[in-house]
Amino acid sequence: MTNQALIFTDLEDRLFAMLKQEKKHYSCADYLSPEYQQRQNITPSSSRTILPLHSSDLSSSTSSSSGCLNEIWREKICEWSYQVVDHFDFNREIVAISLSYLDRFLATRQVNKKIFQLAAMTTLYLAIKLFETRSLQMSSLIELSRGYFTVEHISVMESTILRSLSWHVHPPTTLALSRHLIQLLPYDCSRPVRHDIMELSRFLSELSVCDYYFVTRKPSSIAIASLLIAIDGVDHLRLSTKQRQEFIYNVSSRAHIDCYSDEIVECRTRLQDMYHQGGYCNHNQMDEAFDRIPSPSDVKNFPNGDRCK
Repeated sequence: MTNQALIFTDLEDRLFAMLKQEKKHYSCADYLSPEYQQRQNITPSSSRTILPLHSSDLSSSTSSSSGCLNEIWREKICEWSYQVVDHFDFNREIVAISLSYLDRFLATRQVNKKIFQLAAMTTLYLAIKLFETRSLQMSSLIELSRGYFTVEHISVMESTILRSLSWHVHPPTTLALSRHLIQLLPYDCSRPVRHDIMELSRFLSELSVCDYYFVTRKPSSIAIASLLIAIDGVDHLRLSTKQRQEFIYNVSSRAHIDCYSDEIVECRTRLQDMYHQGGYCNHNQMDEAFDRIPSPSDVKNFPNGDRCK
């Protein structure tokens, strides 16, 4: 067997394992849908101001309003998480892992605003602890929360989340799948072009993390959609029709994914709309399109109840 054949065999095995995991352990319900909330006996109510959490509140998380659970509030938490990882110079993929924990945790129970906020902070802390070589001190996290929570709160919530997730804490992220799938590009696709496609796909994957729409979509579908947009979206990255068809064929034969499935088409449309509405496609230089959400001078601006109305 040639080296290239061995590489493809290993790639197929890795993709098979990741696709199995995303379906078996890491899918997430549409927990914001009225039907799901009704099944969970959730009764939405008006927003309330978040108050400092006391230990007793942790045990009452299933008896309070879930009125804060909306797409805007989740988006604010996501943006804040990106600001934190940028501030401490952590890998931005940490946010995708953290939100995977958070979304799957929220799909298991109803929570009030305080518990939602604590869960978001704890999942970020947990993702950093598991996937970064450098640690984030819990005291730093408490400072970022502006004193809302204590070490005890985060410790108890961490245990609760791990049990709720059945310790499934290694999600196949969109970016991880993109790194594997991009290897299915044709051999004659140059290294600089591969790099630029991967960088634009990375940017699109980060956009998807903040959008609740993608919570119920498979990371593999988002990955394929982002790669197809990157291949076609910028003139100097455009592959020939033959190269593009070969990539689609390789994805079908090696990863057993239909690039024209309804979910992938829908993900692609959504990402394209976000890309265009954000104005990224109007930049003259590719580097500008890869700009990240800037780190603020002060990341202590933790989203609070008054700002999530």
